[in-house]
Formats: sequence, C-alpha cells, structure tokens
Amino acid sequence: MMHRRHLLAAAGASLLPTMGHSAVLPDGKQMRMVVPFPPGGQGDTVARLYSEALTAATGQSVLIDNRAGGNGVIGVEAIVRSPPDGSTVGLLNVAAFTFLPLMMARPSYDPARDLTVITRVASSTAVCVVTAERARQRGWTDFRALINWAKQPGNELSDGSSGNGSLAHLLIALVARRTGASILHAPYRGGAPAATDLLAGNLDMIFDFMPALMPHIQSGRLVALAVGSNGRSPIMPDVPSMAEFADLNLAEVDLQSWNALCGPAGLSRDIVSRLYEGFKLASASPLLAERLGASGLIAGVSDSATAVQDQIRHEMPMWREMVEVSGAKID
Repeated sequence: MMHRRHLLAAAGASLLPTMGHSAVLPDGKQMRMVVPFPPGGQGDTVARLYSEALTAATGQSVLIDNRAGGNGVIGVEAIVRSPPDGSTVGLLNVAAFTFLPLMMARPSYDPARDLTVITRVASSTAVCVVTAERARQRGWTDFRALINWAKQPGNELSDGSSGNGSLAHLLIALVARRTGASILHAPYRGGAPAATDLLAGNLDMIFDFMPALMPHIQSGRLVALAVGSNGRSPIMPDVPSMAEFADLNLAEVDLQSWNALCGPAGLSRDIVSRLYEGFKLASASPLLAERLGASGLIAGVSDSATAVQDQIRHEMPMWREMVEVSGAKID
C-alpha cells in the first residue's frame, strides 16, 4: 500500500505543467477532500489523482480525508456538516447522490437538500464477463447466447458482485427481471475476490465495474460480452452495449458509475465556479486520463453543475426500479 501511494505521489508531480498558480480557494486556504472509502480503492485513487492534478494546475493544496464506513454514509455526513466556504469538498460516487438513501430505512441526509453538486469528474460502465473456457464449453458466443442459455429450463447462471446493495447487484437484478433469465446473485466483499472465484470456475459470470476485471480481460482469461451502458464504452469499443439488446428488453438500461465533486448545501456561486474551473483544468491532464483509463475510468468534467443535477433527476426512476427489484436494504 505504501509503495502504491509513493508511486501516485511521484506521478502527481508530472500530471500537468503548472498553469499560472491561481489557487481555487481564496486566501491560500488548504482544501480538505472527504473520500468515503478506504485508501487504495477506486474512489480513493480518483480523489488522489485529481487532487495531484489540481495542485499541478492551480497550486491549490489538497488534503485527502478518508472517512470510510456505513456504506459511505459517514463520509457524506462529514461533508454535510462542514462549513459552506469551499474548504471542505467531497468526492462521492453515484450511489451517494441516487440510490443509497433509497435503501435506508431512515436516511440521515437528503442529497438534493444537503449537498451542492459541482461537477462529475470520472465515469465508467459495468462489463459482463465470463471465462473463455466456460464460454467455449456452453456456447456463449455473445451476451444474447448467455441470457438465452439462462432462460432454458433447468439452467441458472451464478453471478458474483462486489456486495449486496452495490451497483453490480442492482444491475444484475434488473437484467434478470427484464430478460426473464435465471440468475443467482452471490455477493462478495469487493470485486477482486469475486473475480478470483470466477477465474477458479466457482461462478459463471460477473457483471460488475471494470477495475478488478480489466487485467484479466486484457490477458484473455476473461471474455467481455456486454457493457451496462446504452452506448459502447470508448475503453472497449468492440463490446456491445445494452441498447443493442432491445429484443431482450434491455434497450433502456443505462447503468454507469460516476464520481462527482460536491460540497455542503449553501455554497456561493463564486465558490462553485472556482471549484468547477479548477477541476476542469485538472481534468485536462493527459496523464490523469491515462492512469484512470488503465482502470476502466474516463476522466472529464460535466458541462456544468446544473448538468449533473439534471442527470440525477433523469436517472432517479431507473434507480428506484433497481432498488425495488433487488430488495437491497441498509439497516
């Protein structure tokens, strides 16, 4: 872990040439970026690479504050309670803004009321993978063949995900409902152990997000059959999207994971503008795009904070359906 942190820190120095040290926050304040995930995970990596690119682009210093626990709620609550002066921001994933409160019996926060969304900073899509060996054995030449196999009497697919209530859990529940395929969900404590079991032959498939799967896809041990978005991924342009399976009732499915920068409610327009412009500069780093792309993530900011809010409103019916279908709850 320490070796990886040192590598990231060293990379940060070359993420971007300094572009006129105009710090994002006035008066030379240090920015605290709350990350509701432990060090070393995907969300933490996105936050650290962006913070280093932000410092290189603007001179703004950033302290990463990992607040893991409670399915991300502990970190969100830390952001909600912070002063609305821009000194504390959060790097949250799509769950915190959409379906996480839907799974809570007594939500401790309301995203629309308690958070100011500033910009999306990275996104990725889920990918359905099977082992090359099992694909040959069962004739799973493509995603349609996989689903049709699971619709035959007596057949059932075992699917591994990164955990109950995860994006992957919600996606596979929706795919099973929409297609009528028999799919047994097996939750794991993260994507890596699920991938290990898939490679060992203990699972039939995984329809989860790319970071834990990319090395095995690139090696040829896993075969990618579909992505969960309704458009093809630029990282895997040869893999079909959900829009290409209208006959399976999946044309309207568009599941993407994204990370967004936010702050507490009440941020002024000036602070929001400063933060947006700073992270827009950071997102222009070619090395940032390269390093995120290696894990299946696409760097880039939204057109505006309003664009993120519009996206959330547009996606909420889908998230409500997925939570209902999955039955996922958080005590």
